[in-house]
Amino acid sequence: MNKYLVSLKALLSMVVVGLVMMSSLHANEVNLKTIDLENDWGIEPVHLRITAEGYMMEFRYKVLDEHKALILADRKYFPSMLSMKSKARFSVPYGSTVGYLKSNRKFLKKGKNYIAMFSNENRHMLPGDKVKIVVNGQVTPELAIDK
Repeated sequence: MNKYLVSLKALLSMVVVGLVMMSSLHANEVNLKTIDLENDWGIEPVHLRITAEGYMMEFRYKVLDEHKALILADRKYFPSMLSMKSKARFSVPYGSTVGYLKSNRKFLKKGKNYIAMFSNENRHMLPGDKVKIVVNGQVTPELAIDK
């Protein structure tokens, strides 16, 4: 009986922690500044698709303004992807031999395509789902994952 009570307490604490995290995501989303991709970040989305057998999401973008687009390539900023259906956040993964899976360039070239990869743990996101990309307190309009 006692071990079941301990398990029940552990389960309830995990639920409470999950609810607190979800409420903080909602609060954080309210404090974010919605931007225009072309005017504020100087990029044009090429595609957002599921890759690596469903475990990664690839955001490919074309640079229209080299200076504005540095927010995505700067090493001090770490973009994350926010699911609109569950409010889960997905980060840019780090590989021990290749580093962060995003373009880390000091100088971007206008007209060139660059990428940022996001983890898709447990294949949570599916083609057609809506997401937003968050970087340094700024958030994009909703983007749909390509089918």
